[in-house]
Amino acid sequence: MKRIKIAAVIVMLCAASGFAQTGSRRRAAAVLAEQSVINIQQIDFRNYTLPLDGKAYKLIDGFYAGTVAPGAQWELALADGPYYVDLTGDKKAEAVFVLRYGPVDAPNMAEARVYTLRDGKPALLATFTVASNVRCEMVNYLKVEDGTVMVERIYGEGSRCDHNEITQYRWNGNSFVAVGDVRRTRCQCINQ
Repeated sequence: MKRIKIAAVIVMLCAASGFAQTGSRRRAAAVLAEQSVINIQQIDFRNYTLPLDGKAYKLIDGFYAGTVAPGAQWELALADGPYYVDLTGDKKAEAVFVLRYGPVDAPNMAEARVYTLRDGKPALLATFTVASNVRCEMVNYLKVEDGTVMVERIYGEGSRCDHNEITQYRWNGNSFVAVGDVRRTRCQCINQ
């Protein structure tokens, strides 16, 4: 009888120890979840869920693909960036990157996005159209430096690129505005 009581006490102590460890892990996870993000560089945009046209797409290593119909796929890819630089003058970096999306192996869309951090969470600050219904991939769609973002927009249709235009934008306290002259250049597509 004494052995049964000792065994029961040991089982209860082991169970209590397991519950205490589980509780400690839960508390530690809750503390980590409650910690707000201090700077935008902590956000992994290559593995982030991005909103687009009322839907959310989870990027995995900068890429998402889904079947939209038998034999037809749609893709979303991080095409350039992210780059981290202070664009608003608040001494905190913003994240800038280009998304390319549309049917696989077809003309697609591309847009540059600027995200900032608000209340510890990424918030979309601006979107710039880079390409609209044209099949063109570039090495660099944008350049960020000295508080400005330079966006290279592709003009054309289908598989034909007509020309590119480079526009420089600067934050005016409320939004990004074009500054300087728009420069027109020849197509910079790497897939034509």
